[in-house]
Amino acid sequence: MTEISIVLPAYHEAENLVNILPRLNRVLTKLGKPYEILVIDTEQPTDNTAEICRSQNARCIPRTGGNLYGDAIRTGFSAASGRFLVVMDADGSHDPAVIPKMYRTMVRKKAGLIIGSRYCKNGSTDNNAVLRFMSWILNVTYRTMFGLRVKDVSDSFRMYRTQMLRTLQFECSNFDIVEEILIRLHYQYPRAEIIEIPIRFSKRAAGESKRDLFKFILSYLSTMKKLLKIKHSIRGKRR
Repeated sequence: MTEISIVLPAYHEAENLVNILPRLNRVLTKLGKPYEILVIDTEQPTDNTAEICRSQNARCIPRTGGNLYGDAIRTGFSAASGRFLVVMDADGSHDPAVIPKMYRTMVRKKAGLIIGSRYCKNGSTDNNAVLRFMSWILNVTYRTMFGLRVKDVSDSFRMYRTQMLRTLQFECSNFDIVEEILIRLHYQYPRAEIIEIPIRFSKRAAGESKRDLFKFILSYLSTMKKLLKIKHSIRGKRR
């Protein structure tokens, strides 16, 4: 049985996958647990991601339902067979060396979720001042409005229990699915412990970011409204 599934949403990330996939294989082989690496590509191939995956012990899976980040996440969740599931960026901003600590903490503490956190003690980020400020606003707002007792609500580098994810349905289509997953887990599994471990969030190794800051600002209010509806819906079902 597969113990750990690694899900990497990839949109024009072939240049970065050449470097990150060998690192992932080395770290996971050393950990000594059965694993799989799932690279979630675009619906139709646009580069040589599939070829790179074949040479690096990874499965290349075309995303279904669209080419947005949320579509990639849902596709990865459906395809994963591991007992634990790690989502990480394919651009080199997340260090694979953190995964063994995530795994050992998850098993030892019997946690429901492990978050690779930029903002807990000893965490850090290489983002510029504008991005750090936007992230600070987002994190403070989400912590306040949803009662989330975590310092980093918006980084995607996390380890989940796959069985818990299977019980949830996700509505968000883009990067806001990162917050939606956390909110759904928080309200539907209130006794599940969420643990943050420090990471360094590095600048992407190559290529351009798929996050448009201006579009993110414009969509912020609509995303918040959608997630508040999800919160009230979950609370209503629990009464």
